[in-house]
Amino acid sequence: MAGERTAPDVQRMGLQAEKIWREAERRIMEDVIRRIKKAGEITSTADYQINRLIEMGKSREEVERIIKEALGATWPEMFEMYDKVAEWEYVRNREIYEQVNDDFLTPEDNKWLRQITEAARKQTKDTLVNMAQSYGFSVLMAGKRVFTPFAEYYQKYVDTAIQDVVTGGTDYNSAIRKVVTQMTNSGLRVVDYASGHTNRADVAARRAVLTGVNQITAQISEHNAEKLGTDQFEVSWHPCARPDHQTWQGKGFRKEELRTGCGYGTVTGLCGANCRHTFHPFIPGISERLYPDDWLEEQNKREAQTKEWNGKQLNAYEQTQQQRKMETAMRAQRQKIRLLEEAGADKDDIMLEKAKYQGQLNEYKQFSKKMGLLEQRERIYQDGLGKVATNTKQQNARYTPEMMRNAKIDSNQYERYREVLKEDAGSLADFRQMKYNDPEKFEIFGTYKNSVQNGMVSSLSGFENYYKLHEDIQKKVIGLQTSEGINITEQSKHFMERVIGTMSDPKTGKPRSGVTVDDISEALKTPLDVRNVKTDRQGRRSQKYIGKTATVSINPDNGALIQCNPTSEKLVRSIQDGKV
Repeated sequence: MAGERTAPDVQRMGLQAEKIWREAERRIMEDVIRRIKKAGEITSTADYQINRLIEMGKSREEVERIIKEALGATWPEMFEMYDKVAEWEYVRNREIYEQVNDDFLTPEDNKWLRQITEAARKQTKDTLVNMAQSYGFSVLMAGKRVFTPFAEYYQKYVDTAIQDVVTGGTDYNSAIRKVVTQMTNSGLRVVDYASGHTNRADVAARRAVLTGVNQITAQISEHNAEKLGTDQFEVSWHPCARPDHQTWQGKGFRKEELRTGCGYGTVTGLCGANCRHTFHPFIPGISERLYPDDWLEEQNKREAQTKEWNGKQLNAYEQTQQQRKMETAMRAQRQKIRLLEEAGADKDDIMLEKAKYQGQLNEYKQFSKKMGLLEQRERIYQDGLGKVATNTKQQNARYTPEMMRNAKIDSNQYERYREVLKEDAGSLADFRQMKYNDPEKFEIFGTYKNSVQNGMVSSLSGFENYYKLHEDIQKKVIGLQTSEGINITEQSKHFMERVIGTMSDPKTGKPRSGVTVDDISEALKTPLDVRNVKTDRQGRRSQKYIGKTATVSINPDNGALIQCNPTSEKLVRSIQDGKV
């Protein structure tokens, strides 16, 4: 080991491990998308069944290769970093050794130092290898997230999505959007089968590497203390430490107190998972406190100060956690955009996701400024995806903040509409534009969907025909005056069901003919007969206008169209003959 007196950048190594595994995650997700895209081009269910097992096998092989490459990319830097950490932690106490007249071996001559470094490397390598054998996705099932190994995920969810596209059960864009959202919401995850606990693969990789570093530094500190004849230590201090670490950071402890007071040796304590603290030998009379009590008190007061964000008061630790949360969300969103582009998804869908990402960026900037935190965009951009946000006038005009906030709700709502209306539901982009830019038409669309779902209107009629007919009634019927001097003001929600008719009325099981707009107008203006007002059990009043071809019921109090039906020839003859 060469003499190195500059403190190694341990956090950079952690971030590098994250980057390697995020790249693996992206490549795995892209492989899934490519295979869905390829399968979506197959027009026959039989052809797909022939190819599915082959594709599933190829995908598993490709993913295994990606994971193997990620492992291989992690080793070199990790090995080098462990050497640097071991040398730094050991050599930094050289002056103390010399002050107490103890022999100091150079790192190159210290066999024990080389042994613990190699042991830490082996343990980290074993952890990463085990991690690489237990990867998959976290899938929402019955309101709970359940870890699903990759092979099972591909078979259950990807295969289902592909079959839905091939059989026409859903459209390609909907299937792609569902799988992409599912994968990016989860991220590539690894599971501890003993506990069932899962972590994102990049987080687990970072933790494994930093745990190895912590083990090296802790063992060297204990070894140095023993050689120097002291059982006292000083724990390091850093800003924005998690609350249970703030109570002991920067203070001095005896060896046993490191365990009882700082949780040394536990997963959540000093030098445990994700802990950035270290401890170093302290020799009374020789060593000087790095963190005096008055300085610690001042820092703790500063750390406890809060700032408001979205109605919540956040202290220093909570501020940094919120910033990390925002960065994680933006990385997932960038990934989602990339995958949708890779899949050739609807351009409007992609633009919406880009608009959401731009909104996230703006919020991140505002938050960091208000909290007085430096933006750490390198955490966002280390995915290598380049520029993702567009922030164009077209984008901002087309996708409002409300639309972006409700994107998930709207997608779920759209799926419910598509389940009923199939292709007549149109694209998700058109669905959103109608909902937010033409709410009156969207309300009518909802009425149409319900009528189709209830069997009162055939989906074969098509929404655009339904809407055109609705508008014809608005133009030609609404506003006219009946023969009785009643102004027609509106049409009830189920009035259109009667106008259109159906091949099989759910109440009778028989066909029910519709009527024309002209028939409705004629019945109201020049009826053959106008019946007396009737009141039903709910107190609702109605009056029938019987025309030559249509019979129309209205509310005589407010002029609302209630329902209509064809007038039977028999009834017309009876009225004309004066028998009714």
